[in-house]
Amino acid sequence: MKRNYWPLGIFMLAMVVVGMIILTLKMALGNPVEYTTICGWKPQEFDEKNNEIMVAKSQFLQKYNVDFEGKIEPTKEEFKRLFVRVKNKDNKIVQDAKVDFFLTRPHTAKEDKELGMAELVDGLYESKDFAVENLGKWEAQALIRINEDYICITKEYQVK
Repeated sequence: MKRNYWPLGIFMLAMVVVGMIILTLKMALGNPVEYTTICGWKPQEFDEKNNEIMVAKSQFLQKYNVDFEGKIEPTKEEFKRLFVRVKNKDNKIVQDAKVDFFLTRPHTAKEDKELGMAELVDGLYESKDFAVENLGKWEAQALIRINEDYICITKEYQVK
């Protein structure tokens, strides 16, 4: 008598599919998207204000030049402070900007850090000191406000 293994194969395939569904749900529940933030805004707020944020960004960049400073691939020991330079179009340092720093990992909210208000030191806005535990990709975010103008800028760092 010849054995037929098709029922066993179909059963095993069904078990693999069920296992993958359970794994997907476990991963999704372990890192829900509602905990991530973009410059202090929840994703829902960011989506609702997206047009307003884009207009504000355009208006800001017409008046000011802004960018993060520092190495893109720092070592763990070097990556302890964030720096942003804000200049007007006449290439003069802006003294009265309010800069809030945030630090996050691209695919998890577990290591997010709200670094608070920056301090102006020698023409650079500096964050407070921080320490990172893990190597890899980190995303720095800065919310910069000057009077009614504001912008959210980001920069990715590869910590080695």
